[in-house]
Amino acid sequence: MTETLTITYMKCSFCTAKNHCSACGVELSAALEEKPGVLSAQLNIPDNSLCIGHALDRDALEDLLDGMGLLVD
Repeated sequence: MTETLTITYMKCSFCTAKNHCSACGVELSAALEEKPGVLSAQLNIPDNSLCIGHALDRDALEDLLDGMGLLVD
């Protein structure tokens, strides 16, 4: 399944500046793609959106994203 989610909060462990640049989006997308059940991920920080292809149920997806510092609407 592929879906686009709205990001309501992002805690980026890659960035100490807290301004969430495009590099954060690339890093987080790559980290997500390494997780079991995630087929593709593209985080668009300016749009606060995440396009993710996955084979997870809703609870597992939300737990995964929460564990990575992403809260979705």
